[in-house]
Amino acid sequence: MLLGMAEAVSIAGLRARRAARRARIIAGVQSVVIFLLLVAVAEDYNHNQYFQAWAFANLGGLGFLLNGTLATFYAGILVAVFLRRPQDGAGQGVRKMEEVAVSVEAQ
Repeated sequence: MLLGMAEAVSIAGLRARRAARRARIIAGVQSVVIFLLLVAVAEDYNHNQYFQAWAFANLGGLGFLLNGTLATFYAGILVAVFLRRPQDGAGQGVRKMEEVAVSVEAQ
């Protein structure tokens, strides 16, 4: 009776889940590195007048993104992505079905 309700777990499925988990970890690390690079560029831009003059001459009105605005926007995206709950139940793992004993008492 219980065997019919249990989900079969295959080696290929477990390998796919492990590969997906590794990919999520690598993407997270890469995102944090990109954020740190944006912070470094913003810090350099704020303290380097030559960089500010170059950005004004070559980027025009988009130079304001280098003063920390772009890093803040990217940080907001990272927070939204990292704190969202999985929609498809992808991070919940394998659930085992257990039998539950139910007793009916006469009143």
